[in-house]
Amino acid sequence: MPTKVRPEPTIPDHEVLRKIGGGAYGEVWLARGVTGAMRAAKVVWHDDFEDERGFEREFEGILKYEPISRDHPGLVHILHVGRGDAGEPFYYYVMELGDDVAMGREINPVEYEPRTLRSDMKSAAKQPLDTDFCIETGRRLAEALEHLHSNGLAHRDVKPSNVIFVDGKAKLADIGLVALRGQQTFVGTEGFVPPEGPGSAQADVYSLGKVLYEMATGMDRLDFPELPDELPTDHNELKRWRALNGAICDVCEPKISRRKIKTAGDLAMELGRLERGQGRPVRVSPALITGLALLGLLTVAGWAFLPVQPWQVTSVAAAGRGLPLQPDMGLVTVTSDPLGAEVYDTLGNYLADTPLRPQRVEVGKEVTYEFRLDGFQNAWAGGIVTPEGLVIEPVLKVYSPPVAGDPWEDIFGRPYGWDGDVHVSHYYVAEEEWRQFEKASKREEGLIVPITENGEKRRIVLATPGQAERFMQWMEDKCRDGYLTEDHVMEPRIDTQAELPGVDPEVLARGMRPFYSVVREVPYARVMIDSVPPGAYVYLNGILRGETPLLGNEGGEPGVKVKPGKVELVLEAVGFNRYRSEMELGPDYRMPQPLVIQLEPTAESKAVVFGREWENGLGMPFVPVGEDLMAGLWEVRVKDYQRYLQNQKKAEAPPLPEDFAQGPDHPVVQVTREDARRFCAWLTDRERREKRIASQHEYRLPSDLEWSIMAGLDDEMGDWPQERGEELRAGFPWGPEWPPPEGAGNFADDEALLLVLENQTIRTLEDDQVTWRYSDGYAATAPAGSFAPGAHGIHDLAGNVHEWVDDDYNASGLHGVMRGGGWNSYQPDHLRTAARNAVRPDRREDYYGFRVVLAKIPIPAENEPGASDEASRQP
Repeated sequence: MPTKVRPEPTIPDHEVLRKIGGGAYGEVWLARGVTGAMRAAKVVWHDDFEDERGFEREFEGILKYEPISRDHPGLVHILHVGRGDAGEPFYYYVMELGDDVAMGREINPVEYEPRTLRSDMKSAAKQPLDTDFCIETGRRLAEALEHLHSNGLAHRDVKPSNVIFVDGKAKLADIGLVALRGQQTFVGTEGFVPPEGPGSAQADVYSLGKVLYEMATGMDRLDFPELPDELPTDHNELKRWRALNGAICDVCEPKISRRKIKTAGDLAMELGRLERGQGRPVRVSPALITGLALLGLLTVAGWAFLPVQPWQVTSVAAAGRGLPLQPDMGLVTVTSDPLGAEVYDTLGNYLADTPLRPQRVEVGKEVTYEFRLDGFQNAWAGGIVTPEGLVIEPVLKVYSPPVAGDPWEDIFGRPYGWDGDVHVSHYYVAEEEWRQFEKASKREEGLIVPITENGEKRRIVLATPGQAERFMQWMEDKCRDGYLTEDHVMEPRIDTQAELPGVDPEVLARGMRPFYSVVREVPYARVMIDSVPPGAYVYLNGILRGETPLLGNEGGEPGVKVKPGKVELVLEAVGFNRYRSEMELGPDYRMPQPLVIQLEPTAESKAVVFGREWENGLGMPFVPVGEDLMAGLWEVRVKDYQRYLQNQKKAEAPPLPEDFAQGPDHPVVQVTREDARRFCAWLTDRERREKRIASQHEYRLPSDLEWSIMAGLDDEMGDWPQERGEELRAGFPWGPEWPPPEGAGNFADDEALLLVLENQTIRTLEDDQVTWRYSDGYAATAPAGSFAPGAHGIHDLAGNVHEWVDDDYNASGLHGVMRGGGWNSYQPDHLRTAARNAVRPDRREDYYGFRVVLAKIPIPAENEPGASDEASRQP
């Protein structure tokens, strides 16, 4: 096919000189800016993509990459991004220009040829590049990939020709292939792409490993894991080469589960150790055992058993001066406010009391310490070491609650002594704290008088009992932050026997007296509540305390604690009338037997009963999965979503491609994660008002772990979906076999060969893009529940539509998670039960839908008296 001839593009503020490169995804032009600076301009043409979406996806990736590129020295810096039209739409980006292959930074526009890693390897004529150069370059590129991945992007085509040199330093280039990590676009170069395919962070690391293999051996990446015929003859050089080769094997193992180095950060750290002369254990893949055994026979017998000594690795810049290349170090200073805190490392080893002597720590390392000081809360603090250094100085929070039998000081430093069962202040409340109280309450009350107390002349306050109570409530609130627990209260002890010579008798007649501050533990009452039937939510003074039977066992004693006095008791249960009563509880009251409440059922109740199959007000069936979760039997249907839209003023129906046929029982598509969440919130409110569910029940998307349990996978590990899906386990929602048996689900099958709709454009699927010769009878979506159920009797956990779950894909928060595959899925790895697809939460597709679960809102493990958690308050 002849190459398409295109006109010279126009780049604002640049003179386009000549084309210096090109490929399947664009052209690179040499350009001169208005300041005279030479630049490279990448032009990506619209018509080189199969559809509009692919073009926009790549443009979206470069827009996100532009600011990120300038934050790392190992990435080619993007200076400007824009769009143009030269008879055909295109986008472009202007970037820094690489070195000339012969002249370095001396650029002759007529003869310029960029220096790339491929040109270096070509000049080496299939001989290995210098080992130190390989290690330093690999570490630099791994750090660049780590930066890229931490920002939610993947390169997708790491190879020698996409590594250029600027001022002699290697940088990742051809970022026209960069995209949001996880997007299912199949690009890359044969031999550099891992068996599981491109597009992931781990795939980029695998590609870099293959680049290092070519650099270190002079061989083609398709020859991996073969070894070159000639190895370094110098003893130390051979040890360094072997260590590098071991790292490459740990990256490029074909099976993901056997790779020991899986992230760019791990690879950068490993190469950094080698660069600093720190040895590593030689770990080889099984495929290299034979080759390494032969290598052992060819080397001097016994050399491998010599003790490994650190070696000096010199950089190009340092080599001329004979200076060893040392890791960047930064000073770490550890102190605290106040001083004198004991400092412990993460293993619990005591280091010293603050302040500690500054220590040199490797730049980029994260350090964390624990601080302990009597009278203060234990605290953890740390940070990442920078070249400028790091100062760690936590401000410790006071934690000094009263202890029975011990003296105590309040927030003002006033001393208290132990008096039988309470703490009592040594002195009367004085002018200083009283004035602060008056300022806070914006009212002047009480009377300040001078007295001699315990041999000291002081100015104290005389107050009425009501004024004293208000002061002590204010004082209690002040002491809550570190001086009192929720189990303590403060109250006045008024001295009616005080001798007050010189005080106006009218003042005394109004009941104004001096008073002490008293701290006592709350004399909690304990109650036990049950109901017929059980399972009702129990509110005490408006705070949800649990479900019946609520028997408690706090501190080994039956009953739940309640502050004495008037207590409001409310019981709520779906399908039953709300129960309310009041009771008066004295200090230290103990309920001898549970109070059993007989609940009255509402007329014709259709409320949910957890643990039983149930149908809600929209006719959506649910099945129990455990005690506290009800799973939707199938995905949310078009008619369910239409009911929601009819009740929303601003909500619009999801846009559908032309001729995309869907009936009311088909799963709704073209919904974002937030669309699904809004549907759940609407359905929750509707069903609560109709008394079908309780105030402590809610509809929501399943979590990633809940989805796995619904599909029969209940033993996954990892904090994030990305970690749980790292090792793609065998098995499908229908069972272990592949291809899927007849009736297993709705996939990309023979019918899908005829029609796949994307962006209102009809195209055909190739034979290798369908699920073998499987036929499900539907080209696109199928009515919900059309195929055999899986675990728990739930339908369509494989195929029909990809289903949103509630989690983010990883800690970056940039992507949501899709589970289960859809009618367009044909690859086994996309339909496995453990498979996850990272998708932007605002993405819409005609194969994206969702199912809902009905869940009990978790009750705080200990809703103590005085709790103010709004989520657990009585509605």
